[in-house]
Amino acid sequence: MEDLVSDYWWLIFPLSWMAIGVFQGWLRYRARRDALEVLKSYAQAGREPPPELVAKLDVR
Repeated sequence: MEDLVSDYWWLIFPLSWMAIGVFQGWLRYRARRDALEVLKSYAQAGREPPPELVAKLDVR
């Protein structure tokens, strides 16, 4: 086991970068989902949503 750790210690960096990327993607998904929920509430109330909210959904 000690040889495994000493030979492949550098894999910590790419694995952590992948984990951070997945976490950032999940946070982006949640932000867009929440913005869509607010947009739905505006549509149900028959009101015009603020342009900032619509612009937040247009990010690629």
